[in-house]
Amino acid sequence: MKLFILPALLVAIVATGPTRVRNTGVPASPDLSVSAAPAPNFTLETLDGKKVSLSDFKGKGVILNFWATWCPPCRAEIPDMIELQKAYQDKFTFIGIVINDRAEKVAAFVKAQGMNYPVVMGDEKVISDYGKFVEGGQIRGIPTSFVINRKGEIIEAFVGARDKRTFEAAIQRAIQ
Repeated sequence: MKLFILPALLVAIVATGPTRVRNTGVPASPDLSVSAAPAPNFTLETLDGKKVSLSDFKGKGVILNFWATWCPPCRAEIPDMIELQKAYQDKFTFIGIVINDRAEKVAAFVKAQGMNYPVVMGDEKVISDYGKFVEGGQIRGIPTSFVINRKGEIIEAFVGARDKRTFEAAIQRAIQ
């Protein structure tokens, strides 16, 4: 089964409500943490060919954000993520994982927006590995974000765009 889903379907499915972390069945929301699950490590390439691994950020809080340039809700989140990255860079990082997009388009977008956190090109393995943690067992819409604490555990999963306040509260839980 091909894991990359048609862009139109992804945009149509983007949810605004909480999702469930599959291994616990506890609703994930900005107000409720879930039982922690180990985050799968990955090594992916940035747009300039550098390798980035989740393990590079051991001891920091991380939000993995699966996104694409053609996704309006994804683009809407980015200014808040840039601002929060500046504020929390010593204890935390966002990692943008691009799916189903062209590298040259992503590079132009990243430069135009001044994105100040790692942006990597996703592959089927990382999509599959993280899809297991959301209801339905696959990433069905973007943006989809995973909040990872300092111990390397997924503590929340969001399907759909979130506002700055929600991300900041998630960051606070991740860096505790």
